[in-house]
Amino acid sequence: MSNRGRLTLIGLSVMALGLTLFFWPSGSTHSVMSGAVSQRASGSSPDRFSSEEVPGLYADPDLLGRLPGLDDYETLSSADSSEVASEDPIRNSEGGYVVEYSFDPVLTQRVLRVLNRGRVKNGHVIVLDTQSGRVLAYVSTASEEFPPQGSYPAASLVKVVTAAAGLGHDPKQTRRPCLYTGNQYRLTHSSVRRPKRGHSVSLEQALASSNNRCFAQLAVETLGDEVLLAALERFGWTSSPAPGHAAGELHRGDGDYDLGRLGSGLAQTRITPLHAVQLAASLVSGERVEPWWVDRILDSQGQELSLPPRPSPERVMSVETATELRKMLVRTTTHGTARSAFRDRRGRPRLGDVKVAGKTGNLTGNSPQGRYEWFMGLAPAENPRVAIVVLQLQSNLWWSKSSELAANLLTEIFCERKACRPDLADRFTGALGGAVSPVLLSDPKLRSEDRVVRR
Repeated sequence: MSNRGRLTLIGLSVMALGLTLFFWPSGSTHSVMSGAVSQRASGSSPDRFSSEEVPGLYADPDLLGRLPGLDDYETLSSADSSEVASEDPIRNSEGGYVVEYSFDPVLTQRVLRVLNRGRVKNGHVIVLDTQSGRVLAYVSTASEEFPPQGSYPAASLVKVVTAAAGLGHDPKQTRRPCLYTGNQYRLTHSSVRRPKRGHSVSLEQALASSNNRCFAQLAVETLGDEVLLAALERFGWTSSPAPGHAAGELHRGDGDYDLGRLGSGLAQTRITPLHAVQLAASLVSGERVEPWWVDRILDSQGQELSLPPRPSPERVMSVETATELRKMLVRTTTHGTARSAFRDRRGRPRLGDVKVAGKTGNLTGNSPQGRYEWFMGLAPAENPRVAIVVLQLQSNLWWSKSSELAANLLTEIFCERKACRPDLADRFTGALGGAVSPVLLSDPKLRSEDRVVRR
């Protein structure tokens, strides 16, 4: 087996309302995502046929909208690899399909272990290859109660869009130090306007500390309704980020106070985790990339179906703006709201010389009720290879912050034997070599040690 693997999810069933991917047992009465290991070249194009060229071999969009939710992650993460097998991995029925996903099996297992150790009850994790848009891991711990396709309060992630809009619209005013008085997190009707005197912070410091008053001022005094709303739409927050996902929701309200709330992330703007990872990835080159997680689809005869062409990236900000914002967001993990998560007990950077650009967000919301806690990040900050998003729904009792989980996951990607290097991410990203046939994890001929791809 090559040192680069793929997780192939296999599920076959045609229902009255369309295709549904099956889940498989993992040594318990609960269920987790079905899996197999395969390889495909990331540069290959599974959409080389159009529906017109190959009639009847075009993948139903409903299929692409089906997400691989992972339930009972504790069972999978603690199970021996020999137990991670399907009793009935393929249901051979008329009109059945085999769907090969892009997820990396080793990275997915590591994500599961981190979530297990963090005792995460309601959470989502997405890891994305920033160069290709390939989803490397997409894990949900409660896909029914807290579906990954749903939209949730974006909280302070909005500040990144507000800053990008400001740097594109009026960079001089946006880079002007912010003045504020009182509590930086509490927004009042009077605090959305710049005072004559007060505490002075730079845009970088305001991002790192998630200063609500500074971003409310930026929205009201520099951007205005038209520019801010256009930016949110340009970043894709008013549409669905992928089939099967909810569209974003914006709540503008009336007057300057509501505009300030919108620009600072207090207005209950809602996005999906996939919107968030798109935002992170856009900070690489200023383009919004379409995430993808389906490598190919085979029908019951083994014929590859044509997938819809992936849309071309759309520019949402200049390269210069993306680079500037990425540099600013490093301060979040070195001096800001995520500082403690990215330091060890001795105060040293957990990832060594690998710098992480990030943004935290926290906001109480409903549907479901609770405190929504985000971390969105990129690493290495200078030349990002992966984007990561962690979203948790916290209750009164919680164990790990989203920034802590993200730091643990990035350590799994960039560190080995206490040494951290950017090139270690190559174990999961980049070109994958030649395509081979899927190898089922349930194949009894495979030794247990062969079921996990060796890195």
